[in-house]
Amino acid sequence: MSDENITYKISYVVEGGGHPGAIINSDEYPTPGDMVTFDGNNYVITDVQELMPPLGDFGFLHASCKIAAD
Repeated sequence: MSDENITYKISYVVEGGGHPGAIINSDEYPTPGDMVTFDGNNYVITDVQELMPPLGDFGFLHASCKIAAD
């Protein structure tokens, strides 16, 4: 799912609770296997769920991720 006119507000939760996660705006819809970087660490996305249908030009997503292997 992707729409070039939507900015996604993504809530990232790190599996295992080793990091509090982050909320990041993105123009790209994340998919499992994608890499994301926040707080100086690289993570691989394991799951993405739409929290609610897009409102105007904003989409709200939840993404689970785990620390990426070096």
